[in-house]
Amino acid sequence: MVANQDGPASNIYASNNSKDMENNRETDERDGAYIPETDSTGYRIREEPYGTKRKVRVVLMGAGASSANFLKKAEEQMQNLAITVYEKNRDVGGTWLENKYPGCACDASLTFIE
Repeated sequence: MVANQDGPASNIYASNNSKDMENNRETDERDGAYIPETDSTGYRIREEPYGTKRKVRVVLMGAGASSANFLKKAEEQMQNLAITVYEKNRDVGGTWLENKYPGCACDASLTFIE
């Protein structure tokens, strides 16, 4: 097979005299030049690296024994917490505040209950 070389000379490379290279940079799309800031509804992606620490909001329903235990452990072991506790009664205590147990006693002498 023989190539026809009688036709006009064509160059497969961009001309140095034209602005082809300025208008068609290979990395524009990769670098985000064609990515819009927001979409048509106004949604915007928050650009934060994966693993960025942020404040965590915690809501506890009731201020009983379990909530008191969580609050103690959270204070000792966690950071960046915003904790809100909702309690229906005038004071903390949960079931132990609302209910009375007449005649109830512990049959073992435990010092941590006192």
